[in-house]
Amino acid sequence: MRFLAAISAGLLLFLSDWPLGLWPLQALALVPLFWALTEGPEPDRPGLVGLCFGLAYGLPLLFFAGPDLAIVVALLASLVQWVLVAVLASGGLRRGPILGALQTAAMVTLLELAVWSLVPMFGTAQAFVRPLSAAPQLAGVVGFSGVAGLVFLVVAWNGLLLAALRGPLRWRPLAVAIGLLAIAAGLGTWRWKRPLGPALRVAAFGWHGPRPEGLLGEYGRRAAEAAGQGARLLVTPELGVWVDGASRAEVAGQLGAIAAQHGIALAIGVDDAGRDDNRIWMFDPAGRLAGEYVKTHLVPFMENYRAGDGTTVSMPLGDLPGGLGGMICQDDNFTDVARRYGREGRGLLSVPTQDWPSIRAYHLENGRFRPLENGYAVVRATWGGISALISPRGELLAQVDHTRAGPALLVGDLPIGDGRPTPFARFGHWPVGLACAGLLFAPLLGRRRRTVHKDAASQAAELSGVP
Repeated sequence: MRFLAAISAGLLLFLSDWPLGLWPLQALALVPLFWALTEGPEPDRPGLVGLCFGLAYGLPLLFFAGPDLAIVVALLASLVQWVLVAVLASGGLRRGPILGALQTAAMVTLLELAVWSLVPMFGTAQAFVRPLSAAPQLAGVVGFSGVAGLVFLVVAWNGLLLAALRGPLRWRPLAVAIGLLAIAAGLGTWRWKRPLGPALRVAAFGWHGPRPEGLLGEYGRRAAEAAGQGARLLVTPELGVWVDGASRAEVAGQLGAIAAQHGIALAIGVDDAGRDDNRIWMFDPAGRLAGEYVKTHLVPFMENYRAGDGTTVSMPLGDLPGGLGGMICQDDNFTDVARRYGREGRGLLSVPTQDWPSIRAYHLENGRFRPLENGYAVVRATWGGISALISPRGELLAQVDHTRAGPALLVGDLPIGDGRPTPFARFGHWPVGLACAGLLFAPLLGRRRRTVHKDAASQAAELSGVP
């Protein structure tokens, strides 16, 4: 029965994700797992329970995401993580209905942070809470806590819900659970209501399959189309243009001429073979190459370029706060470069991307967290995936799936960020990590103080001759 409960929990967590996207299931998906870990007087094979859960969750994801080596490694890390969670939680959940749930949430959160750091296949895209980006008014709490705070909330809620359903003091864990949810929703709503900057008309061009023939000519036509609809910026996919040392200046000149001819800024994904890197060229409306960014986070086992050092870029674009910044594909799965842009007050980021179809939805889900965390808007242009306009509130204002639509231009009005750093942009995951560590160790310190006090009292009694 316990193993069936663990398997059902894993399947519920999978169903919360793409392709069904039933994200509200995260509010109860872990309850059967925690029940399985605490059923009976003593922990019974918790590692096996965690293994059943991890396989039920991970194997369907592997089926839909594809058996690429990086994905396999990420899911294996997740499997090990859930085994550890089960082993640790089996004891933690028994420490009391409230303390046990909160400490379990702290353990899971710290393990998530460790996996993102030690097994950085896809950064926070490895987090099981990724589907909650579809609920930005709740997920807005990441503007204060980052994704780690959302992990803590989901795990704590599930643990407290189990305690409320079967404990003798049902109202107390339920009250704590509702209180945590209210705080998160309140912070998320506050983040949601934060004023936005003025809307900027922008465009993204993408495709699926091989590069379009005569790509520079295609870019010229799309730039004319976008400018004709009032767009001030056109973003194109990752690695769309190939150059080497001999062709770099000529191609840059042609792209600059396109920008100047139509009076539109360009953010162009470039495969720079001469420099062996993956970069963005940014042209201002006058046709000047005004900024370049080199991809920092490469997909393990799949990309052999020279990685960038995370240096940010800013191209002035009218009165856009902080100018236009840029990241490339895998970069938006991580928080380091994204946070630098947040701290520097960028109002808008261009994100050229190349996806394979099986991960396109997962990547977009996670990419919505970066605007929520850092307060900027995103123009995402994709080869083989989903191009999108994402507001600083994480809203998908417009999108086009190129696996279905083929080559297409996406044009829309995008509210930009106000240029003020969010709490997360300033501090990152450190506050949540330290709070979780404190939650785990504070009871131990308190127990030690009580022991020391008791020993001191006993010694005083012996010295005074009091039995």
